[in-house]
Amino acid sequence: MTISLRVSLLRHGHTTSGPVYRGRVDVPLSDKGWQQMQDAMQGLQPDMLVTSPLQRCADFAQSLDIPVITDERFLEMDFGAWDGVDRDQVWQQDQAAVEAFWANPMDVSPPGGENLAQVQARAMAALHEHIETAIDQAKTHLLIVSHGGVIRCLLGKLLHMSSQGLFHLYLPYAGLAHLKVDTFQPHEMDQQGYHISLDLGKQN
Repeated sequence: MTISLRVSLLRHGHTTSGPVYRGRVDVPLSDKGWQQMQDAMQGLQPDMLVTSPLQRCADFAQSLDIPVITDERFLEMDFGAWDGVDRDQVWQQDQAAVEAFWANPMDVSPPGGENLAQVQARAMAALHEHIETAIDQAKTHLLIVSHGGVIRCLLGKLLHMSSQGLFHLYLPYAGLAHLKVDTFQPHEMDQQGYHISLDLGKQN
């Protein structure tokens, strides 16, 4: 029997931080951010919920009337020494490293941080694991609350995009991306029994 699972990727809303490298720095949602996320949830009825542990994601997820699974693999990118620091300040103090990172973010890491390939690998592993759990438990709608960098990495991997292509994915605060997962009978024992597509259909 073919089963169709919907997966919604929700970016956190506006936060109280300024124009900083906002990776692992744990800043809360602003009042505006809370409203953005509440608005984004209109019409959504997930029956499985997974969140990044950072409060800008987890606080909102825990306010919903759904059991919450916390997964550190959906944490935002680790910007290392730049994390939480104003972007202009980092540019002034470490211009060469900034240029090297943005020229090749898939392979180059900020000082003491991680690169996009590492983010993509951990996030994709988590996505597959939770999709498999949702299928096994006959869930119909999996909601993942995470971060802009993580969601772009997931979409980029699914669409076979280059690292530079990821920057062409516009994902605003509380932005949503939807995936459709269709199961099928694998032809080989080790073949994945489902297919993930970007869902551009009408959502509500």
